Amino acid sequence: MAHLGFLTLHVMGHLFPMSTLAAHLKSRGHRVTFFAFADSEAFITQAGLECVVVGREEFPLGYVKRAFGALSRMSGIRGIRYTVDLLCKEVGAQLATLPEAIREAGIDALIIDQFYIGGSTVADHLQLPYVHVANALLSNVDKKIPPIIFTWSDERGFIALARIRLAHAIIRKMFQRVWDELNRQRQKWGLPVYTEFLNERFGAQPQICQQPRSFEFPRNLPPTFHFVGPLHKSESRPGTSFPWERIDGRPLIYASMGTLQNGLEWVFRAIAEGCAGVDAQLVLSLGGNMDPAQFSQLPGDPVVVQFAPQLEVLKRAALCITHAGLNTALESLAQGVPMVAIPITNDQPGVAARIVWTGTGQLIPLKKLTANSLQRAVSGVMSNSTYRENARRFRDEIANLNSLERASEIVESVLR
Repeated sequence: MAHLGFLTLHVMGHLFPMSTLAAHLKSRGHRVTFFAFADSEAFITQAGLECVVVGREEFPLGYVKRAFGALSRMSGIRGIRYTVDLLCKEVGAQLATLPEAIREAGIDALIIDQFYIGGSTVADHLQLPYVHVANALLSNVDKKIPPIIFTWSDERGFIALARIRLAHAIIRKMFQRVWDELNRQRQKWGLPVYTEFLNERFGAQPQICQQPRSFEFPRNLPPTFHFVGPLHKSESRPGTSFPWERIDGRPLIYASMGTLQNGLEWVFRAIAEGCAGVDAQLVLSLGGNMDPAQFSQLPGDPVVVQFAPQLEVLKRAALCITHAGLNTALESLAQGVPMVAIPITNDQPGVAARIVWTGTGQLIPLKKLTANSLQRAVSGVMSNSTYRENARRFRDEIANLNSLERASEIVESVLR
C-alpha cells in the first residue's frame, strides 16, 4: 500500500471532503498524511489521520481565524481580491517548505486541492504522481463558460461570449502575481514554465470533482477529469450538539451562510425576518463568527446555533437557505432539498448560477436581499413542487454514484 500526502486549503469547506476521502483511502490500506498549517492539525488528528505541520512560524496557530475572520465581512470583488492575496501569500510558503517535508515523510503520491496552487509544482519538482480534487466549484477555465465568480448562466450568444472572454482576462490579471511566482520557482527547479497556468497546473494527471455531471454547464473537459459526486459522509463529521427538542413539526427551513462568509449580521436578520412570515420553523446556523446571544430577539423565534449538525438537519429540511458554498449545495441535493441561494463571493455566485440552471432553487443577489425578497423566494420555492422534484432527481443520482469508492480508484490509478 502507498503513503499518500494531502494538500488542501485550511478551511472547513475543503477539510471536510478531503478528510473524508483520506479516511476512505486509509480504510483501503493506505497510509495518509496531511501537510497543513497549525490551525488544521487538531481537526486532522481528531479524524484519525496523520498531520505534518508546515509554515508554523509564518502561519502560527490562530492565523486562519484572523485571516478568514476579515473575509467573513467582505463580499463581491473585494472578497475575491482578498482571497487571491491570501493565496499569493501562501504559495511562497508552499514552495519553500513542502519539498523537504514531503521528501522526509516518504510520500508516494499527492492529492491536491484545486486551489492549493503551488501543489503541482512541488509534485513536479519531486517527480511524484498527483491527483487534483475540486472541493469548491471546478476552477478549470473554458472560454465559453462564465468564470465561477459570476452568477451568469450558460449563454452562448456573441455578446455573452465576449463578456465571458473579458471576464477571464480580468481574472488572469488578478492571478498574475501567483503565476509569476510559480514560474520563477519552476525555472529554478528546471521545470517548464506555465504559459496558461490556470489549466496547465493540472497537467495530464487525473482530476476529481465533487459535482455530479448534471450540476455543471455543458463544456469541454480533458478525459482525465472525473465527476464523482459529493465526498461527504456523516460519520466523518465531528459531533455537534443541537437542541432537537425545539423542533416542533412544522416544515423546517435550514439557513447557513457557511463557515467563511458569515460575518454579515444584517444577512441573518433579513433571513429571520423573511422567514417569520412563512408557515415554517427556521434553524439559523451562524458558522462560528458570531454569538447566538446577538440574535436572541429575532422575529419568528428561530432556533439559532453557532454550528448545526448540517447533514442531520438537512434530512429533515423542506428548504435550505444557503450562501451557495458547494458543500452545502451538494449536501442539500443529496437529501433532495431545494434551495434559496444568497451568494457572497468567490465561487458561490457560480454555484448559485447552477442551482438556478438546474431548477433546484432560486437566487437572490446580496445587493437585493431584503426580508421581503427573501420571503418571496422562500414562498416561491416551497409552494412550487418542481423545485423539490428536481432536487430529488439529484438525490437519486447522487445516491447511485458511489463517490468515495470511485474517487479512491482514481487516486490509486496513479500508483500503478
